[in-house]
Amino acid sequence: MKKLLNLMCLFAILCSQAVALPKHQVTEWEEDIDFYVEQVKTKHIKPFHTLSEKEFDQRIATLKAELDILSEVQIETRLMGITSSLSDGHSNYFMMSGPHRHFPLRFKYFGDELRIIAAAEDYEHLLGSELVSINGVPTSDLYERLKHYLSGVDNEFSEKVSFEFHLTLAKLLTGLGIAADGEEAEFVTRSGSSLSTHHIEPISMELFGQIEPPYQARRPALAMKDIAMPGIQLDIVNETTAYFRFRHYPDLEDVLDNCTALQSKLESSNARHLIIDFRGNGGGNFYTGLAFSSCLLPLKQFDWLTGAVLLTDGHTFSAAMSNVVQFKQLFNATVIGEPTGGDPNTFSESYRFELPNSKRKLSLSIRYYPFLEKPTEAVYPEELVTQSWAEYEEGLDIVLMRALEYF
Repeated sequence: MKKLLNLMCLFAILCSQAVALPKHQVTEWEEDIDFYVEQVKTKHIKPFHTLSEKEFDQRIATLKAELDILSEVQIETRLMGITSSLSDGHSNYFMMSGPHRHFPLRFKYFGDELRIIAAAEDYEHLLGSELVSINGVPTSDLYERLKHYLSGVDNEFSEKVSFEFHLTLAKLLTGLGIAADGEEAEFVTRSGSSLSTHHIEPISMELFGQIEPPYQARRPALAMKDIAMPGIQLDIVNETTAYFRFRHYPDLEDVLDNCTALQSKLESSNARHLIIDFRGNGGGNFYTGLAFSSCLLPLKQFDWLTGAVLLTDGHTFSAAMSNVVQFKQLFNATVIGEPTGGDPNTFSESYRFELPNSKRKLSLSIRYYPFLEKPTEAVYPEELVTQSWAEYEEGLDIVLMRALEYF
C-alpha cells in the first residue's frame, strides 16, 4: 500500500511540473540551446572525451523536440544532466544562476550515513539525524538519481560532496520529479532506532546561506590569526608547528605584498614544523598558491628533511588539489586525511559564459594539466584518516591531531 501511495505521489508531482511554456519562451530556449551547443563544441578543449559527440547531439535533439511539453525547471535539469555527462568538474551548468530555493538543512556523509549537520531554527531538533528518504525515495536511490546531474565532480569523492549540497536544491529535486515546485517535501529521518517524519518547505538562498553547522572543532585548541592574506590563517601550535588553515585563495597581490611580514612572524617564532590544511578548499588561482609556497621555502628554520604535512578531503578541488601535488614535491610533504575531490590528471580551468535569453550561467574546461605521471582519479593520502560522527559531534579534529603527532 505504501509503495502504491509513493507511486501516486510521484505521478502527481510529475504531472504538476509538466506545464507547457508559452511559444516565445520555447523559441528563446531553442536559441539558448543552440548557443550552448556552439560554446561546448568550440570552447571546451576536448568536449567529447567521455560522452561521444553523436550521443551529445542526440540528447540535444531530443531536448529540443520536447521543449513544448517541458517546464522551464525540467529544461534546466536536462541541460544540467547533459553538461554533467561531459564528465569533468570544470564543465558545469549552474542551476543556482536562476531563481531557486533550498531546503533548510545541510548534510554530510559519515561512512554510508548521511547526517544533518546544520538546520534552520525550526529544524534544529533534527541535528545529527540520518536522512532516510525524501518523498518516499530512499537516500541511496536519491544518490543514484542525482549523481548524473551534479556539478563540480571529478571523481567519487567530489561526487559525494556535490550530492551533499545539491540535495538541498529544491529546483533540482523538482526537475527530477522528486518534489513539487515550491511546496513542502516529506523528509524521514532516523535518530538511534527511531524514525520520524517532517514536512519541510524550501527557503530563499539568502536564508539558506545563514545556516551554519553548530559543531566546531574544539580539540586541538587553536588560536587562528589573520596574516593579511584573506582565506589563509596561522597558528603556532605547541610553539613548534606552524599550522596554516588554507580555506580560500587570496588575491596574488595579497600574498606578494605581505610575504615579508609573514616571514618575519615565522622567524620570530620557534616553529620548526609546517602543516598546511587544504580541507574545504574548492580552489582558486593556483599561481597564488605557488606564490605562497615561494614565501615559505626560503625559511631555514623548518625541518625540510622531515618535510611538511598537507591535509586534504573530498572538498579539496581544482587549484587546491593542484597545489597539494606541487607542495608534496616542493615541501617534501606527506598528505594526511581523505582523498581529494579533484583529479590530478583531468581537464581544468573554466571558461564561463551565460545563455543569451535565460541568462543561466555555465562553465567549460579549457586546459588539461597532467599533474601526476601515473593515472589516478585523486591525490590519495599517505595516511588515510576519516572522521566519525561521534568525533565530529564531540569537536575532535582527528586529522589535525594525527598531523601534529606526525612530528
